[in-house]
Amino acid sequence: MKRIKIDKLFTEEKTMMLAYDHGLEHGPIDFNADDVDPEYVIYIAINGGYNAFICQKGIAEKYHENYRKKIPLIVKLNGKSNIPRIFPISRQLCSVKKAVDLGADAVGYTVYVGSPLEPKIFEDFGKIQEEAHDYGLPVVAWMYPRGRFVSNETSTSMLSYAARIGLELGADILKIKYNGKKEEFKWVVKCAGKARVAVAGGSKLPDIDLLKRVKDMMETGISGMAIGRNIWQHKNPMKMTAAVKSIIFEDAEVKEAMEYLK
Repeated sequence: MKRIKIDKLFTEEKTMMLAYDHGLEHGPIDFNADDVDPEYVIYIAINGGYNAFICQKGIAEKYHENYRKKIPLIVKLNGKSNIPRIFPISRQLCSVKKAVDLGADAVGYTVYVGSPLEPKIFEDFGKIQEEAHDYGLPVVAWMYPRGRFVSNETSTSMLSYAARIGLELGADILKIKYNGKKEEFKWVVKCAGKARVAVAGGSKLPDIDLLKRVKDMMETGISGMAIGRNIWQHKNPMKMTAAVKSIIFEDAEVKEAMEYLK
């Protein structure tokens, strides 16, 4: 196994990644006339100084080629639409080799913890994790409890189990939802061990609510965020980028971060 090249995704052990895999998973409902254009979001990623840009292979093929040296790339290897209401499973759509050919600096994979199809999901993840590590690529696991056996997707017990599963499966970075319970979420981070936790940004929030949430999350011991809609849906994405970055990388207070939005 080659050395896992994870350092370029972090700045002094912290990270802020810009996620843009929503088009497949959620559909155009998440977009407006500006952010429906991948070039617009890639511009934000580069000029905002993000640690990585996350997308599906089609976006990487058609848009990222001209920016290879400007922003680290994380290619999602699996995905699904939200149209068919079937068992939660996200099938592989891109090979590790294809991601490497596209210039990926890491690969991402969604793991639905608790799905009736969990054994197959774990098996598939195990294969891509080993292959990615053979290339020296870090693996980012979207660890999402989901399915009829999961009564509460964001309970601390469920999230901590998901975090531990991610560690046990060999993921390097875990993308996990924050449940708003700061003290309890510290246990989730603890269960992740040496796997780094990057919390999902979630749906668009009012500015002050988002910044308070980021501050609380960082105080749980996470490494950072994989944020999307709260940035590229914002009326001034560069200002919001600066505000969030000030908390993640400079430990700014919410009041200080709000100054970037003026």
